[in-house]
Amino acid sequence: MAAGFNPELIECRTLVNDSSVVDLYKVGGGTLGKTYAGMWGYRLYREERLIASGEDLYTGTPKTHDEAAQLVLDFYPNQE
Repeated sequence: MAAGFNPELIECRTLVNDSSVVDLYKVGGGTLGKTYAGMWGYRLYREERLIASGEDLYTGTPKTHDEAAQLVLDFYPNQE
């Protein structure tokens, strides 16, 4: 079972012009600009409404914070 999202650990906030926001952190800690494989914590908001949240985003290939945020957006496409 995945742990819950911890807002105190947010390392990166990605804003997208369709009013989406991804708050993200590397589980275990990370540095912006470096790449990491493993588990990520995320929260996705659209128009200030929570869409998804968890610590269950796993990347087998190293990703930057921005790349991991894009994965979250890809997993939850905006379906207007």
